[in-house]
Amino acid sequence: MPWLSMAFNTAVHESTKATPDTLFLGREMGSPLEARWDLSSVGSGQVNRTDREFWSQAYQNLKQASRKVALRYNRGRKPHCFTVGNTVSYRLNLVSSKAREVSVKIMLRWSEPVVIAREIRPNVVMLANPSTGVVVRRAHVSQLKSCVL
Repeated sequence: MPWLSMAFNTAVHESTKATPDTLFLGREMGSPLEARWDLSSVGSGQVNRTDREFWSQAYQNLKQASRKVALRYNRGRKPHCFTVGNTVSYRLNLVSSKAREVSVKIMLRWSEPVVIAREIRPNVVMLANPSTGVVVRRAHVSQLKSCVL
């Protein structure tokens, strides 16, 4: 396990274009080979912690990698058309019960009209009763449909 940890910490990562040792310690980690052989001619690997150019470049590389992941994650997604104040219905979670003599086949699948009170996240909203303004529940936008009164 120590060899795996050392390999991870001394490998140049694609997102930062630097090793974790360089980023966290400001220098490269010494390897067991350096104890046996003189590898000073290969390069010192020392990074000045105050070197703003190095740190800003590592930060820019990390932001670029984050944007790439976001693009890959959001590919194929489409924005929703719901805004605060819209009247919508949400999908009900229906469960049949023989004991209560309830069948999903004859139950309503959508709720009564509610109003979007506020947006919690880009895909989650708080729903409120349109007459009282009391928050009823929160719902994912995929569980909503527009309701025309």
